[in-house]
Amino acid sequence: MTEEFGAGNLIEYTEVFLSTISNWSWKDIITLLHSCETLLPLAEKFGIIQLCVDSLALKAKSHDYCTFSSPNSNDSSNACSMSASPKSLSLNQTSGSSKLGRDSSHLSYLSLNANRSPSSPCSLDPCCTISPHCNLNSRNHHCHFKQNWWCEDMSSLSTYMMERLILALETYSIEHKYIANILLKYLEASLPLLGYSPLSVISEAGDMNGKRFKDYSQRVQREVLQTVVCLLYRLDWIAIPMKSLFELRRVSTVIGASHSCKGQVEEMIGSQLHMATLDNILVPRVKHRDRRYSCLYDVDLVLRLVRCFLRVKATKDLQAKTEGSNDIEVLPKMAIGYGGSVQSNQLETVGILIDKYLTEIAPDSLLKASKFSELAEALPSNARETHDGLYRALDIYLQAHPSISKKDASQICKAIDLAKLSFEACKHVMQNPRIPA
Repeated sequence: MTEEFGAGNLIEYTEVFLSTISNWSWKDIITLLHSCETLLPLAEKFGIIQLCVDSLALKAKSHDYCTFSSPNSNDSSNACSMSASPKSLSLNQTSGSSKLGRDSSHLSYLSLNANRSPSSPCSLDPCCTISPHCNLNSRNHHCHFKQNWWCEDMSSLSTYMMERLILALETYSIEHKYIANILLKYLEASLPLLGYSPLSVISEAGDMNGKRFKDYSQRVQREVLQTVVCLLYRLDWIAIPMKSLFELRRVSTVIGASHSCKGQVEEMIGSQLHMATLDNILVPRVKHRDRRYSCLYDVDLVLRLVRCFLRVKATKDLQAKTEGSNDIEVLPKMAIGYGGSVQSNQLETVGILIDKYLTEIAPDSLLKASKFSELAEALPSNARETHDGLYRALDIYLQAHPSISKKDASQICKAIDLAKLSFEACKHVMQNPRIPA
């Protein structure tokens, strides 16, 4: 196989063949990554996997340039060509060992045996040129093109290969919003291939073999989800859509992900809670057999999100102070760490959101006064410019709980600052028989 026995042996042919990988199509490189699954750790040792993910990252970067630029660009026909020279690879020399531990390849096994690929309306090769029949002046077509070009065969990659690819995309400075999109689409396509559905988790297995397969499938689902969450956690959290984060939180609860995985998702949500909507945080409580008579909504989750938001805000305020008095006025408009840009009205936005949430959950007859009071007092005093919204929620709660004790009623009324009530609200307080004297 080596040149010791004659020219043109297998190793030389392999090195020459792999040196042209920059000219391969996206799908061909993905196929090579699949082939490397059964050759680990040798494929890692000889640098083949690194060569593949680097080539894919370069293709993504060049394709990012040609498709994310203006649709009126006149140079779209040549923008997809690879500018980098082909990499040379010596199979006689070993590369440094990867910092990542090898993950389970069960995802690749199950996906390939499912004999299907994720349905995608667009099957575009990263190296292809834009079709002359494409309507480049159509905004909808342009957006559809740029969001789906990478989808081909991506879901069949194992978590280990996907992890390597994402790290390469980060190294080549691909925008985090596109990396987040890749990871979310990968998870969306992978979980159904592994048998995930909201009903499959609560259904009973018919026999022992069915139960074993169900347990195995759920374990692999957790591995895939936890890997994706860890990779998303490395990105700028502002690049991840809020709706997707709440969906990740829901799925992590359904399939029983680890506490650290759920904590990472909640931290990403809490850091940008000011961007959430009321529908986002109205999360139903998961019913357990020993907690049958609990409240309808997961108030504890919202409390954790509020506390996380306040921790992130405190960290940003501390960073702003350490920068010096000259930069304090500039910092609130800049991105400071994770969570995106810091705006002065974020705290007030969260205050309005929590007041709406309290108004929505107040009629729940199973909501305890202590939990209502804890959430009402979770935010600092400067989070609310007016307390009219909070008073409205409190009044609804008192109406829905006529048997509440005077002690509990007095406790929740402590959250109201009478000085921050409007004139009309103050008149209502004076005439409200439900307010304790």
